[in-house]
Amino acid sequence: MNRTALAFAALLLAAMAWGSTVVVAKSAFESISAINLLVVRLVLTGVVLGAVFATRLPMSRGTALRGAVLGALFTLGIGSQIIGLQYTPPSLSGFVTASYVVFTAVISAVLLRQRQPSRTWVAVGLTIVGIMVLASGASTGEAGFGFGAALTLFGALMFAFHIVLLGRWVGPGNVQQLTVMQALVGAIVSLLVVPFTSFELPRDPVLWGQLLYLGIFCGAMALFLQSWAQSHVAATPSAVIMCTEPVWSVIFAVAFGLESMTAAILIGGSMVVFALLLTVWPRRRARFVDALVDELRRRRGRTS
Repeated sequence: MNRTALAFAALLLAAMAWGSTVVVAKSAFESISAINLLVVRLVLTGVVLGAVFATRLPMSRGTALRGAVLGALFTLGIGSQIIGLQYTPPSLSGFVTASYVVFTAVISAVLLRQRQPSRTWVAVGLTIVGIMVLASGASTGEAGFGFGAALTLFGALMFAFHIVLLGRWVGPGNVQQLTVMQALVGAIVSLLVVPFTSFELPRDPVLWGQLLYLGIFCGAMALFLQSWAQSHVAATPSAVIMCTEPVWSVIFAVAFGLESMTAAILIGGSMVVFALLLTVWPRRRARFVDALVDELRRRRGRTS
């Protein structure tokens, strides 16, 4: 029970960190480009986790390969989210990113042949409509909004693949090795990108504080907390806690004055959160939704 409670607390802390990421990164864009921010953040994460788990680096070829795949997916997700954030408000970025919960259910149904209840497809529709409502209320000053939202959605898809594979591969015996391998892959990819960018080390101490927060707290710590917690907590309760991420994004965005609470945020955000909860809700407590969908299908069949 104590270990389970700690795992729940770890996931909640990680969700808070992920939610704050979009706000801190958005603020940092005033002094640094998205590519440079990504490079510093991922290198910091790799250096910290590499130093902490240096003794765990010797690992089997299979573990190293799985860690590399997870690291590539995680890096693609983070990269798409941060670059897309340049063109989207923090609240929209948070809600679109959190759609990985719905993507996770769809991937499990398509690739893993796991039959999904009817409410999963209802949740997919609600998520799409909710994102459209959020998009309709976004600031018109966000240039290239459509591109940014699409890129963020791609990042959410990468996070979904990451969660599905992490849940299948991680265990108490290899959590440290998979975590450090993911971080090192992100750092290596970042360093390979540097020659093709106009990279410069930041000099502003305030900016360095933001980068250290993103790289260490939102990067190294949150990545380990997620991996460790998923090795101790089942997928459904884990996903329920992860659903709080967009809520934290809005809380931080409004608290720090980056956005104002609007009807679009309240309505669209509520639809997305309801869809996420509907996706992961225990089957015995959501049979009424499945029954309603089945009844609508039967009536449609009679009238056609």
